[in-house]
Amino acid sequence: MKKILSLILAGILLASVLTACGAEEAETTADTTAETEAETETETETETEKETEPPKPKMVEVFTPLFTANFDDTDTITWKAGNQCADFAIADGYLSYNTTGGDSNIISTAQFEMNCEDIHAIRIKFINNTPNDMCQLFFTTDASNTSYSEPGSFKEYAWYTDSGVALADAAASEDWNELVIYTEYNDLWTGVLKDVRIDLSAGEGSFIVDSIEFCSVELVEEPAA
Repeated sequence: MKKILSLILAGILLASVLTACGAEEAETTADTTAETEAETETETETETEKETEPPKPKMVEVFTPLFTANFDDTDTITWKAGNQCADFAIADGYLSYNTTGGDSNIISTAQFEMNCEDIHAIRIKFINNTPNDMCQLFFTTDASNTSYSEPGSFKEYAWYTDSGVALADAAASEDWNELVIYTEYNDLWTGVLKDVRIDLSAGEGSFIVDSIEFCSVELVEEPAA
């Protein structure tokens, strides 16, 4: 009789344990399912939000010339030959010259009298018929840089051609270099601009210059297509 009672009690205990395990497993499964559904909903919401975000506008630079030398009118020419320049000429909308050494330059004779803070960039369009790609622009102001100096200059790299583009072929040439010098990168660019000297390269050869522009620059939103 005692043996039978023992078996019955053991059965009851086993049934209780199995019931508890089943409930715990069901609870764990329910929690896992709920978490998975929640994660899926969150991911879906995030993807939907990203897809519906409006595209960011593209910003472009707008250059406004404040002073331009385009060499179209010889009565208003404001540039002269500097060091190591030969055959300096202004005709048919171009400034041209040959270099006789590695330190040639052209010098502005203009009275700029413009605030440096208003000039954000200098654009030069030219053909470099030399085997050298270093262009250097020197400047003087009434404030921080009253005479030409190395610190008071900008150095930029420009492409060049050693094919020797002739002046007669300049208009149709593909060797034009449009160089942009941003003035914000020199702390001495302050006060009123006085003089400018440009060393278009440190090589021997020839140059054809189409225009030199002193510009303000503004970032604006690109118009929709």
